[in-house]
Amino acid sequence: MIDVSDLSVGYGAEAIIEHISMHADKNMSVGIIGPNGSGKTTLLKAISNILEPYSGTVQIDGENITSFSARNLAHTMGVVPQETAISFDYSVSDIVMMGRHSYIGRFSSESPEDRRIAQAAMETCNITQFADRSINEISGGERQRVIIARAIAQEPKILLLDEATSHLDINHQIEILNLIHNLEGVVKIGVYHDLNLAAQYCDHLILLNHGAICADGSPAEVLTAGNLKEHYTINAVVTINPITKKPRITSFFECPDHCSSPKKIHVISGGGSGSEVLHALHGCGHILSAGILATNDSDYAAAVSLEIPTIAVSAFTPISNEKTEELKRAVQEADCVVLAGMPCGNDNLVNITLLSDITDTPVYMLGECLDYTTGNSLQTVFDALRERIVPMNSLHELFSYIKP
Repeated sequence: MIDVSDLSVGYGAEAIIEHISMHADKNMSVGIIGPNGSGKTTLLKAISNILEPYSGTVQIDGENITSFSARNLAHTMGVVPQETAISFDYSVSDIVMMGRHSYIGRFSSESPEDRRIAQAAMETCNITQFADRSINEISGGERQRVIIARAIAQEPKILLLDEATSHLDINHQIEILNLIHNLEGVVKIGVYHDLNLAAQYCDHLILLNHGAICADGSPAEVLTAGNLKEHYTINAVVTINPITKKPRITSFFECPDHCSSPKKIHVISGGGSGSEVLHALHGCGHILSAGILATNDSDYAAAVSLEIPTIAVSAFTPISNEKTEELKRAVQEADCVVLAGMPCGNDNLVNITLLSDITDTPVYMLGECLDYTTGNSLQTVFDALRERIVPMNSLHELFSYIKP
């Protein structure tokens, strides 16, 4: 539906983006990501015909965007900018109705259909309670929802969003992104600052840096630890959200000094609770073991990627005596145990229960365990271990305990 081909554009004589090509079909949600100054907003301005390209083309259904009249472009494309300054004291309903202006003749008034569509857009964005208030009397986040409603009222085939939810509270971010994602028959192209939201709501991601496409594909293909390190200069763990099955990014603690006298540490975790801990301890040079972990657990994937010896079991299968003995040896050989708060059920409780039999090994606990056991089993185990468990508030505090 929309094709960007070999596009180069900038300001004055300076090119900001060069040789950019991308494609999006109806119903697709495309996220443009990248560090500050990478050219994300410039690309969006070129796609919306605000900036004239030095070379290359933007086509909608095979027609060059430069051939569209202002009215036809407004019927085709809605734009939600990052910042919107409104000088005049219009009411919220007046602002939303502006989305219908391209459908209304020069000397005509809005029709009942125009009013119906504007009202539906306000309901979609949950702003009907502000309809009669001045746009300058509501908060910045509320104003942004009004601007999104105005764009929806255009009934566009393509919706461009430049960090459109950055001013919203998280509940309104989720609300707006859900409704945008579910718009039928609309191509959604957005600039995203929050990479986890981009992973959640986009079918396809384009990673820009220094004005060029550095990665292009599904969220799982683009949001890799290597790409985040190279282009955002951050160390992060990329796991799969067990509910959404989308990538989930967590930046992790970096050890200030590589350990000259590494300790043997056994990490007990599950459900993604241990990924950051494993990366941090491994990065400091400690000798780790992990488990018991199900093979479909993201903590297991993290351990395998770091080549940490792991006691693995298939998901939802009983833990054998052989695995329990293997776990006992790993704990006995460790200088200390780190227990990362995790979901605990009857099947994996043995990870913690076994600590009662090995009294000489210190146990440091990060976070809280979620109790899914029957018969108050987890609390009984913790009561027995109360004198031995040392609670930790952060990785920084943990490292102060385990350093030589």
